[in-house]
Amino acid sequence: MSNLLKKFLCLCLLCLCCVAAPVNAAGITNFSKLVTADYWIENNTDGDVLILDAQGVEEFNKTIRKVSPTVVDLEKYPETVSKRTVKAKLNNFEALEEDLYLRGNKVSDNYKGILRKLVNSAAITDDVQVKYAVVVRRSNLRNLPTGEGLFYFAADKDFDALQETALDPCDPVVVLHTSENGQFQYIQAANYSGWISTYDIAFTDRSTWLQYVDPKKFVVVVGKSVKLKTWEETVEYQQGSRIPIHNVDDSGYVLNVAGRGKDGNLDKVKVKVAKNAALSEGYLPYTSNNILRSAFKFYGEPYGWGGLKSSVDCSSLMYNAYRTVGIYLPRNADEQEASAGVHINLSKLDDAGKLAAIKTLTPGAGLYMDGHCMMCIGKSNDVPFVLHSLGSYYKDGKTVRTMRVVVSDLTLTRHNGNSMLGDLTTAVEYK
Repeated sequence: MSNLLKKFLCLCLLCLCCVAAPVNAAGITNFSKLVTADYWIENNTDGDVLILDAQGVEEFNKTIRKVSPTVVDLEKYPETVSKRTVKAKLNNFEALEEDLYLRGNKVSDNYKGILRKLVNSAAITDDVQVKYAVVVRRSNLRNLPTGEGLFYFAADKDFDALQETALDPCDPVVVLHTSENGQFQYIQAANYSGWISTYDIAFTDRSTWLQYVDPKKFVVVVGKSVKLKTWEETVEYQQGSRIPIHNVDDSGYVLNVAGRGKDGNLDKVKVKVAKNAALSEGYLPYTSNNILRSAFKFYGEPYGWGGLKSSVDCSSLMYNAYRTVGIYLPRNADEQEASAGVHINLSKLDDAGKLAAIKTLTPGAGLYMDGHCMMCIGKSNDVPFVLHSLGSYYKDGKTVRTMRVVVSDLTLTRHNGNSMLGDLTTAVEYK
């Protein structure tokens, strides 16, 4: 996501003078039946029909990787990367061209210079030998090597300009570079690259690393999240995370949780977990109802820009739900919109045409517009409804800060005066 787009989105979502209102406004519903997965599943006629089998999911993921530049096949990632490639990734200083604020104070040019220096571009070798690592705790992936939040507006505390996404424990990554102070590593994950704290990853050899890239037996988190105790630390795994299985019996699982030794290398920590509804042994079958069940686990949760607040933004709501069935979408909304799947171009349709097209969609399909995405969940009284992580909407010319995952129709007004229906550009069924 470009920093100009980030700034635009923050401006749309941030209102400095309005008071958060209860979400009973037009467009958003709190009606008890409509805000549970059960209602939509009961009315989803073909909801338990298998959309793709395991082989079909594997082939679909290959197609995603072909058409989505940010999604890579880690197993085939080259062992060396050119200096030019790494330098192009690192020298991304677009955010620093804007006015930024740290704890309410404007960031100085000197501070920006320090961040540029921390990138350590001069240390890039001609042929970069990649290193292999595994994430050991849920960790933020940053645009620059700092954990400090920088914001486009002095009063903002929600939309960190440097926050890209969050990675989960046991996520495999390749390491391409180290910051000047050694506190951050520039990594490539399955669908994103950026800076991660050195202390949130553990290095290992390629053979061991591949056990996390392509585990033969694993559990998938299908609840909103699970927390596991490793040594003296409790770590959180968000929905869609995979954890390799050491063994399994009637009483539960012994999991190979990724830990970080004092030397910075990977230690496998065996953690016993009872079987429970938040974990699935292997991926869930890819059905429309399973997508709805997963996504609704986040209903009412706070809006989490880039995975902050241990929650989801609009595109990670989609991303998490789909990885419970083994489909790995791009992370950002605009990339999801352009990725593999059955696309319906809504941009040239009038509102009536858009409604007609949306009513044909399989629940779980993605609806996309500039700067936002939503999950189609079905129709009630012939009115399409969506589930989405919503920052704000407009009413009577004023911003209403919602900042949570809601169910709504498509009548909500956006910053430009258009309804969400009017601004829709694309619908995508991922199959």
